[in-house]
Amino acid sequence: MEINLACELLDIKSDELKEFSIIDSFNSSNELRGFICRRADHRYGALVIFSVNDEPCEQIIYATPKLHYPFDKNGEYHWPECRDVKYYEKLDGTNILAYHYEYRGDDFVTFKTRLTPVVKDIGFGMFESMLREYLDETPWVRGAIEENPSMNLSFELFGSRNPITVRYDVPLAMCLLFGVRRTDGAGRPPSELRLPINAMLPFFAYSGNGGDHTVRYNEFRAQMSEKNGAGQDESFVTEGMVMYANTGEPSWRMFKCKPEEIEKIHWSASGSIPRIALMTTALNVFEDKESPSIDDFIELLKEEYPQSMI
Repeated sequence: MEINLACELLDIKSDELKEFSIIDSFNSSNELRGFICRRADHRYGALVIFSVNDEPCEQIIYATPKLHYPFDKNGEYHWPECRDVKYYEKLDGTNILAYHYEYRGDDFVTFKTRLTPVVKDIGFGMFESMLREYLDETPWVRGAIEENPSMNLSFELFGSRNPITVRYDVPLAMCLLFGVRRTDGAGRPPSELRLPINAMLPFFAYSGNGGDHTVRYNEFRAQMSEKNGAGQDESFVTEGMVMYANTGEPSWRMFKCKPEEIEKIHWSASGSIPRIALMTTALNVFEDKESPSIDDFIELLKEEYPQSMI
């Protein structure tokens, strides 16, 4: 059975996969069929495509990984051995992955959100329409894809027309976050990619390999809290940063670096899930499904919260 093979290829359980059969919005002559992975790690959102237009075409598509904190819930830090670290701003919008797949010897490029095989317009969010509008107006995105053929590229589509937690002044924007190597899913920060002229990147905050990682990490958290005014009115100007740690091959490791007020949205000490976290999760579930059920909502909550809190 194909699902058993998909489990073997990704080394996961069958209940962590969801089957799909869908027309590629950006290559409308192609129908993709396979499975998408929900395991909340480096395989998050990965695709196993078994056929294109009903022709066998087995391939793994690595996607935007699920990022984690460098510390556990007891506050203990666990740093890898690393040669270099870099910090970039973490943007708050809809993640868009530009990915490649092969069919009849040709290379096709299309786009997906975190837990969909192909980006689509849905009743709640016009993600495909906003993406097409941005691509038509700003050619640098396709230029970045062409310059990095060995990578799937992770972007963030954000702005006041696509509001989540942070409120942006710009109506619609898109930044290149990082690359995902097609062969094994290894991550690469923007500094390791070939960038076309006018490429839009997140704010670059730091690069270096000296000092105490924990001290620097918490200095950035404090600076971001100051920008957010400690989140007193739940109005945020920054969601955080992403720390890239160069551990050598096969990959750079990525860690979330969020100010305390943003962390509290996800890690509540009261035993209940904060209202703003429920609203953010609801927005995210509508990115993935046109008509999500309460079960879909709960499934997404399970990625961040224990069953007892849910």
